[in-house]
Amino acid sequence: MKKVWNKKEKGEMGIGTLIIFIAMIIVAAVAATVLIQTAYQLQQQAEETGNIAIQDVATGFKVIHIGGIVDNSTPASPKISVIEIKVGLLAGSPAIDLDNVLIEITDGTTDKTLSFAAVTNSSKTAIDYADSTHFSADLLRDMPPMNWQGDHVMTQGDIIKIVINATAAGLTLGPQTQVTMQLIPKHGVPTYTAFMVPATLTTKYVDLY
Repeated sequence: MKKVWNKKEKGEMGIGTLIIFIAMIIVAAVAATVLIQTAYQLQQQAEETGNIAIQDVATGFKVIHIGGIVDNSTPASPKISVIEIKVGLLAGSPAIDLDNVLIEITDGTTDKTLSFAAVTNSSKTAIDYADSTHFSADLLRDMPPMNWQGDHVMTQGDIIKIVINATAAGLTLGPQTQVTMQLIPKHGVPTYTAFMVPATLTTKYVDLY
């Protein structure tokens, strides 16, 4: 169809129209920039939330063995004086810094929360640093990357022996005492363990778990 030009139709021209056009472009550009920045911030927050969620689910300890050293200084009432816990990391767990780990342990009467004390003297062992408020640990196996010395960081394949001085912590671990314990990392799932002291403590060392 042939378009008939109407002389009454007029187009806007001039500097004013150009200014309005440029202003519309600037407003659109600013709006697009705000949307892009918001989307980027949401993406970063989502990634951070996802990483934290993965840490909370996957991070944790695997208890390999628990043993106890018996105090027979009073034959009529022997008790466990030192608890030794061999632990590694759960499959897929990221590294864990032992400086941020807590251990909560109770004998049903006394409840203690212990923090980590590192062995700083090569001529001493973990039992020398375990006291009423601290547990300590000796390295049994350090796999690459070797982050234990100085950093006290456990990675996959590492095994350490955690030492708790039950006597110094005020725990009374006589025969048939029920003990519950949690290893609590900074991020991740606490490892819950329960065991009972044997009915007879006739040897110097006993298996508890």
